[in-house]
Amino acid sequence: MTNKILIRKQKILERDSISLQKIKAEERKITSLFINSIGELRLKKIGLYFSVKKEIPTSLIFDYLFKLKIKCYLPVINQNLNNRLMNFCEYDLNTTLVKNKFGIPEPLKKFEIDIYELDLVLIPLVAFDKKGYRIGMGKGYYDTTFSRKDSVKNYKIWGICYDFQETDTCYPEEHDLKMDAIIRPSGIQKF
Repeated sequence: MTNKILIRKQKILERDSISLQKIKAEERKITSLFINSIGELRLKKIGLYFSVKKEIPTSLIFDYLFKLKIKCYLPVINQNLNNRLMNFCEYDLNTTLVKNKFGIPEPLKKFEIDIYELDLVLIPLVAFDKKGYRIGMGKGYYDTTFSRKDSVKNYKIWGICYDFQETDTCYPEEHDLKMDAIIRPSGIQKF
């Protein structure tokens, strides 16, 4: 087994052992940090995710963004699972969601945005290192979508995670996505 696979297994086991009470407490801390840090970003359009399998929830962040009338977009995977590019589609309180093949909610009606129109993208992760690399669930969707070198990157990519998800190295490869920052309960770390 490769080191990435071992790290992924270990961190998922740790994440699965967290109580729902602890998850809610960590979500409140992260939401507070997020709210206190976004003033400098001048957000108009943000990509987010719905948490699954005890990832840090984003519901409080969604609530805050809706109050500010900041447009929110969710990732939508391609029906052809071999195509690892995601589209981002508008989401609001009236959007009907359906679960994709991985059980992740996606907008049913797809009002897509070009990723280069996003100001910030918040992404889940399984592990991260001090250089800003991440290990995800292993399918490569975020890496493929955001590692393209074909245009000037205007958006920031922030991971959302628990403190225990830090690891010495994520063994980055050329195709791996490097984040601009992470938000974890103990603070925001920029790379």
